[in-house]
Amino acid sequence: MTPGLIDEIVFIDLLALLLAVGTVEIVWYLVKRGFPNEVRDLQFFLPFIFVVVPFVMLIYFGLALINYDAMTTRSGWQPVLPLKGPLSPPIVGAVIFYVGQTAWLWWSWRKEQTPRSDG
Repeated sequence: MTPGLIDEIVFIDLLALLLAVGTVEIVWYLVKRGFPNEVRDLQFFLPFIFVVVPFVMLIYFGLALINYDAMTTRSGWQPVLPLKGPLSPPIVGAVIFYVGQTAWLWWSWRKEQTPRSDG
């Protein structure tokens, strides 16, 4: 195992994670500013977590997985792609991230639902 390769893989995975979280948070902020009345509606929120979040994850984690596969193949390790079964580590990691990101967004959305008392 090459320590430099492992460092590069960890860096790319963390970068994909941070970019995904940042992109979803920025889009959610812009949606809240652009549609302040509609964002409180559950019918507005559910498509966001079932369409926008998976799309962002697919882009960033897909690119990270393709890069990881290219690095491992070049280093003589066994390639990751194609994924082998529904419980392969990249899929399990993506599901864990999706649940966490959705819980975070749900908490933010629920905070918007509570009436504010000014005074």
